[in-house]
Amino acid sequence: MHASNLKISGINYLNGLQLDDLYQLQNELDILWKQGQSTVSNNLYDKITDSINYELIQLKTDPYKFAVRKSDIELKKLVDFFTQAHSQGKNLIENSVWNILNQELIMRSKINVNLIVSYPSNWIGISLNELPIQFISLSRLSQEFQDIFKFFSQSLGKSSVVIHSIIRIQNLRLWSIFEELKKQIPNNIQRLIHGTASPITQKLIMYHGFYHSFCPGGLIGDGVYFAVNASYSDNHPYVLKKTNHRRELFICQVLLGNSSQGHTGLKSPASGCHSVFNHNNAQNNMFCIFNSYQAYPEYIVEYDYE
Repeated sequence: MHASNLKISGINYLNGLQLDDLYQLQNELDILWKQGQSTVSNNLYDKITDSINYELIQLKTDPYKFAVRKSDIELKKLVDFFTQAHSQGKNLIENSVWNILNQELIMRSKINVNLIVSYPSNWIGISLNELPIQFISLSRLSQEFQDIFKFFSQSLGKSSVVIHSIIRIQNLRLWSIFEELKKQIPNNIQRLIHGTASPITQKLIMYHGFYHSFCPGGLIGDGVYFAVNASYSDNHPYVLKKTNHRRELFICQVLLGNSSQGHTGLKSPASGCHSVFNHNNAQNNMFCIFNSYQAYPEYIVEYDYE
């Protein structure tokens, strides 16, 4: 099909073809060439190969950004193509890249496309179809920066704190899922801390939430953990060290609903509850959720202290 359209339209047919289409076109041309029926010039074939290589570089360089720019239909077609190729023993992309594409598709499947999403008033206007994800560096002069600075500094509990940057995460897809859950779970939301020492996991959380952040064998259950205070997360293996001195942690909105005491090996909260806590020295110092979409990664704070 692709080859016949290419024969009719020439190079113009390449406009708008995505990676799976290009691969299929190349395969059709290879079959025709082996049968002695190819009518495509070597120059045009080279352009197709060049387009495939370019798209692959874009995909492998930043699979998150690559996936975000695709429509739901385009993304599903791409995932289906790579899944079929893998089943045939053709490993065209690394498993880690395929997992990112597939997780993007899974996340989108949870979104009510007919829902009119209201996002926080401090967000820059975005939509699900145009720039659904943005990372905004807060101005140090803004009230928002000052408020987060104060919250984080108090949470860290150090005498002298330097905040190098605060990044607001505007992920409308994750936010829309979070908003839907607020209709089902009692609206008990707390601002809590989450850390990861892995840059790969940090980026995954920014785009897809806490999908891979479950902690098997954890103190209060096999779920996603959040600290009440940044001082708890400011330790290995929770904090991401950008340099010997600069560190990064997430500030998150966590929908706790009804919460109960957790314990090791817990797979889900008690009936009527939506999260669990750890009680330490007459206060809760951490919470655990079992539905990763109950948490929204709101900010990344880069900091140092004495």
